[in-house]
Amino acid sequence: MKKLGFTLAEVLITLVIIGVIAAMTVPTLMNNTNAQEYRSALKKAISGLNQALTLNYALEGLSAQDYSTGTDLVEDVFKRRMSVIDGDTSFTTADCDGTDVFTTADGMMFCVKGFTSEMSDDQGTLCDSYNTTACVEGSNADAAGGANIWIDVNGVKKPNRATTSAKRPRDVYQATIYAQKVVPYGEPTQGVMFDKGTEGAVEQADDTP
Repeated sequence: MKKLGFTLAEVLITLVIIGVIAAMTVPTLMNNTNAQEYRSALKKAISGLNQALTLNYALEGLSAQDYSTGTDLVEDVFKRRMSVIDGDTSFTTADCDGTDVFTTADGMMFCVKGFTSEMSDDQGTLCDSYNTTACVEGSNADAAGGANIWIDVNGVKKPNRATTSAKRPRDVYQATIYAQKVVPYGEPTQGVMFDKGTEGAVEQADDTP
């Protein structure tokens, strides 16, 4: 009885073809996976900051407007209302060299810089209760474009690089604090947060330090 089967050469050729396909597709799949993780983490971070502000207002009747410095806001609101742990007090990138840095239990790092409030209800004043003017000092608004909190969604893990394109999410993002809300700042962060500009394959990330 004659038996049919594959020759060793045929098996080797098949394995080579599979290897080539894997080498072509795995990097893209990994980049897409990392991008989705960064997006999910950013949404979680923004949500956590907003929940902290909401909870503080509900319990204390105090919004971000009632704190004149970033240190006061971090100590009295974010560190009290979020699961903050002791961690490195220096932020992961030079984007934020402020001293008001804290790390949450899930490994995210936050850095507040350039926060201020005129502590006035008048619309148009810094950090007004209408949430129309951000709690950002003038000099920082010019230098940083209106951001006053930086978020590294995976903490000390690399790449520790700011996101500059919604199609190439990295791990550092900018946001803006208002009296009772925190919103993503800048097109790259907003694009990642709201899944804008992400159609098609995600570009290969440049994760070199």
